[in-house]
Amino acid sequence: MNNQDTNTVKQTETVAPVTNDQSTTQATAPVADTKSAETVKLELTAKEAEMVQDLLSDYDYAYRSDREVDCKRELVPRDKVGKYPYVAEPPAPEIINPAYDWVNKKWYSKSGSTSLPEIAQAVKTLQSDQQVGTTQNLALTKAVKALSEGQANQNKLLASMQNLMLQMASQKQATPTQPTTDNQATGKQENGGN
Repeated sequence: MNNQDTNTVKQTETVAPVTNDQSTTQATAPVADTKSAETVKLELTAKEAEMVQDLLSDYDYAYRSDREVDCKRELVPRDKVGKYPYVAEPPAPEIINPAYDWVNKKWYSKSGSTSLPEIAQAVKTLQSDQQVGTTQNLALTKAVKALSEGQANQNKLLASMQNLMLQMASQKQATPTQPTTDNQATGKQENGGN
């Protein structure tokens, strides 16, 4: 088996005829290749098949996510699964360009775009915020209108008070009053009396 053939191993065992007092096991393993699917047939002795089985039982698939690799499925020793950089659970299929956040212990979209459920939630939030903003805008508009009307009413009241004061001042100037003295105010007479 060469390096390309070790990517994926799926073992199916069949017993081949015994030759020279040795039992042989025939294993077929499909080879993962992005260009074409090939099947490689291996002939192993029972001892070799047992060794391969033992080796494979110590390994499991995990998802590597670190600085060099965003997300790659790899066969790793079982004791490394769940420890940096090997994540046990795969990313959700709706996550675009997944990478693992080791601090928050979750998969996220590294490409800047987010998953479809996150986009749908963001749209709902924006719609809700827009509705709240519109309601607040209407309330503020009403308050500004009420303040403007109040200011206009105050200006009218102030103008009428100024007119009234002007009228009172002009009436005072038109009809002079006789000055009063302190003696008249106290009720004393100046005419002789003792």
